Amino acid sequence: MKLFHNIWEKWATAIVVVFLLAIGFSTAKADAQKPEVVFAVCVFADGSLIDHKGANSMSDCLKTKREVEKKWRNKAADTDSVEINGITYKIDGESLAFMCDLVDARVHHYNDGSWEIVEILGKHKKEE
Repeated sequence: MKLFHNIWEKWATAIVVVFLLAIGFSTAKADAQKPEVVFAVCVFADGSLIDHKGANSMSDCLKTKREVEKKWRNKAADTDSVEINGITYKIDGESLAFMCDLVDARVHHYNDGSWEIVEILGKHKKEE
C-alpha cells in the first residue's frame, strides 16, 4: 500500500505539516511571553475581579478610575446593569470596588504602539 498516490499529495502533505508546525511554534512563543509590570484599573464585584483596563501611568490610572466610578454612581436607580469599558455588567445588589494598582500581566502590543492587558497574573510585588 502506497502512502502517497502522486507527487502532489506528497508536497501538499509536506506544506500542511510545515504550516501546522509554524503555528505551533508561534503559539508556544506567545505563551512563553514574559509578564510585564503595568498599571491597571481593577474592578471588583464581591471581592472577585470582573474587569480591568491598562493605564500608562498612575495618573492615567486614577483618572480612568474616577471616570468609571462616576459612571457607576450616576447609573439610574432602577437599572441593574452598568457598562464599563464597553462591557455591560448585570449587578444584582452587588457593590463594585475600583482600584488602581501595579500588576503583573500578560500584555498584547499592537503595531500602532497601543497595548492592552490580556490577563492579570497578580498584584506586583516589589523585589527587595
